[in-house]
Amino acid sequence: MSAGDQGKGPRYVRIPRDRFVTRAKRRRSEPQQIAAHRVGEPSPLIFHLSVALSSYAQALVAAPGADSAAFPWAEDLRPLVDALGPDLDQVEVARQVGVRLQATMRGLEIWQCHPYRRVVREPPAIWKSGSTRLLDYGQVPEASDPHGPAVLVVPSLINRAYILDLAPGRSMLRWMASVGLRPLLVDWGAPGRSEMRYGLNDYGSERLLPALETAVAAGGGPVPVVGYCMGGTLAAGLTARAPALVSRLATIGAPWAFQSAEGISGSIRAMIRSNGQDRAVALLRSLSDAFGLVPVSLFQFLFALVNPMQAALKFQKLARLDPEGQTARLFVALEDWLADGVPMAGPAAEDLLIGWHIRNETVRRQWQFLGGAVDPGNIQAPTLAFCGRTDSIAPPALSQALPAAIPGAQILTPATGHVGMVVSTAARTTVWRPLAGFLRQDRERAG
Repeated sequence: MSAGDQGKGPRYVRIPRDRFVTRAKRRRSEPQQIAAHRVGEPSPLIFHLSVALSSYAQALVAAPGADSAAFPWAEDLRPLVDALGPDLDQVEVARQVGVRLQATMRGLEIWQCHPYRRVVREPPAIWKSGSTRLLDYGQVPEASDPHGPAVLVVPSLINRAYILDLAPGRSMLRWMASVGLRPLLVDWGAPGRSEMRYGLNDYGSERLLPALETAVAAGGGPVPVVGYCMGGTLAAGLTARAPALVSRLATIGAPWAFQSAEGISGSIRAMIRSNGQDRAVALLRSLSDAFGLVPVSLFQFLFALVNPMQAALKFQKLARLDPEGQTARLFVALEDWLADGVPMAGPAAEDLLIGWHIRNETVRRQWQFLGGAVDPGNIQAPTLAFCGRTDSIAPPALSQALPAAIPGAQILTPATGHVGMVVSTAARTTVWRPLAGFLRQDRERAG
């Protein structure tokens, strides 16, 4: 719930009968209550709606000059434009603006009132410290070998870990358990009192290294480490600084070269460029002092800057789907996860946003982690990196730099995006199976 909604009663939206019907044509003309966890979402809601309105308004204003040879059409749109012919009808453009804005709002209503709720029984925790737990996916019903090869799995600190266990049929971890592996997931949780002043090095020494040691004890020796998103960068640091405990390293969409103007790194640089690094540091520290942690809304805004029109377009897509179909349910599950972000400890946020994204300490070998600078050139463990070709969060320019710096590392480039690498229909064949094959090689060699 957003700050402006606190203390208010339930919100209702009346959805016309043709907007949210089932295949059985069950009546849905009665008021539909917005789910409590979706009120005010997606955050920042006013930003998403304002961007859509502004973009379509610009299209309407520019329409009269659209048939000019000097009009700056994107090259991939030129054949479509030529097919339209001269004298683009501004009235038709205005009608289309209304249609698309209406579809955006209809998609938002469908999501906010959708009956889907994530109901997944978590596996047991075999270790816990502060807000961090180590969840044993060798104990889930899908596991074929509860004592299979242990694998430490490290997610991002910014988003919830359950993206790797999103829903039945869309759980990378449960699938790994079903083929004989024993994934041990580092679930960071939301920072509590003990983590409020943690930097990334503190997370490494007080949470990640003990979790790795627990995995080593469970596995009877060095274990593979898999890292997703920011967790992949942390996993690389862990492998470089604790080589005796890691047998293999796999990363999925792990950013490394932050000098790029693409992805979230470009968004952060654009935001900070006008104010300067010192003022950005002061902002993060003031947010941390005021709220105890850096609010999740800051990170949601940064992600929104990567592709400002994405929210409008994806909710238009939802409006065209059968709300009870599997595609719509997956959309809702993913959108719920995206809205379920966590705040970040101030020093850790400063390390991430300033140390990594602005100072580019990773590429410069200046990132201090677990007692020394992280140099990927010193990683001797076999390494496999998945770098999505359409990843907008960690584009190839950001992610491929890490395996390029690790001797002998393999790079696979699935034709999917950042989240798609772990939950899409194609993920099983393009990421999950190659990953499992790579992780099994330790046992195969031992046999």
